[in-house]
Amino acid sequence: VTRRGALCALSLVSVGIFSAPNAATAATGVKVLPSGKVQVTLKSNPVLRKVGGVVRIDDVQGRSIALVRASAKSYVAVNLLCTHQGGDLVQTGNQWQCQEHQATFTLAGKNLVGPATKALKQLPVKATASMVTIG
Repeated sequence: VTRRGALCALSLVSVGIFSAPNAATAATGVKVLPSGKVQVTLKSNPVLRKVGGVVRIDDVQGRSIALVRASAKSYVAVNLLCTHQGGDLVQTGNQWQCQEHQATFTLAGKNLVGPATKALKQLPVKATASMVTIG
């Protein structure tokens, strides 16, 4: 058994344990503007009421985006493509993990475990009391 094989097996077990109850909720109340910016209605996404809440927005101009409630007054939006080789990311607990090579990132996009060496791409966010605009 190689170290890599053991880590891969452990990662798969972790995904099995954590992915279902901790998976990001699919966002509702989403509108793509002609400019390509994305508006997310907060009332339609109650999971974003608390810090650490996450919604996933798929197929927005061919990308998947996560919107994370980072603090009582701020949100972070990240592109859910691994910075290593562009693999799709899934939420495992309070982290994102690449399905191809198990690179791991915080929900806000900071790189934790390689082979990726860069953080996830953050997208500009503007928030009001009722809406978050990404892009």
